[in-house]
Amino acid sequence: MKGRILVLLAMASLSAGAAAQTAPISRTVPVIYTGTVTSSASDTIMVRQPDGTLARYTGPLPDFPYKVGDQVTISFDATLPTRAFYDSGVYQGQIAADGIYRIGISSPYYNGGLTPGGVGSGSIPEVSGPIGGALNAGQPTNLNMTIVYDYNADTYSIVAAGDFSSGAYAGPGYKFDAASGSYVGCAGGAACTTYAGADPILFGLRQNADGSIATGNVGIMSTDPGSGTGTGFFRLLFSGSWNLPSFGGGGGATPVPEPGMLGLFAGAVAVVFRRRRKRPDPA
Repeated sequence: MKGRILVLLAMASLSAGAAAQTAPISRTVPVIYTGTVTSSASDTIMVRQPDGTLARYTGPLPDFPYKVGDQVTISFDATLPTRAFYDSGVYQGQIAADGIYRIGISSPYYNGGLTPGGVGSGSIPEVSGPIGGALNAGQPTNLNMTIVYDYNADTYSIVAAGDFSSGAYAGPGYKFDAASGSYVGCAGGAACTTYAGADPILFGLRQNADGSIATGNVGIMSTDPGSGTGTGFFRLLFSGSWNLPSFGGGGGATPVPEPGMLGLFAGAVAVVFRRRRKRPDPA
């Protein structure tokens, strides 16, 4: 009987060891920003004056698809580490004493998914509504972002407001019609170019310090090919927050700290989890 127990214990030990060796070193996590349009194109349009200066335009404009109050989402899949990533020997960096790691996420155009185990890769982001992915001179829509991984709790959080940036997207815009002296709308794609083969009107996205997402200056085209996009610009502003799944404490969403609380959050985590782990033996 004693021998049988020893055999069973040995089998259990081997099974546990095999399970540890096959534990996935990464997981795919959906990252979603949900917001509301708080500043539309007509609120922010600036036009160039004859002397070269810019002034706010207050004249009539065609409708723009994004209006104040409209809902918007920005979403992509991020390949993020698990505990096994840091325990298996795949990870070759410095082991964090407090278990807190900053994971840089970038799109396939920048890293080709070539980081160890795919950790750090992000899919091409999608935006709901009229703005959509584009090819700008052969470059697919890209992103850059940092996500914090807590080894001890096996959870993720957004590193800070102001960290996310993404582009380029194609979308609707305005054109200045030199013949009539008025601004007309264009629906996107080829309709929003100044001439055949030109890039469409492009949108870049960035996160502000207050957590809102803003477009960069979106150039206003002209029906005169020689004018290019120098006739003016507009912006859009989305107010909202990021959402990440939770793994360490059960289901549901991981709350994203407010920008002003991020420093306090990081300090508290460092104090609570200040426990040094040994570097995995490369052998």
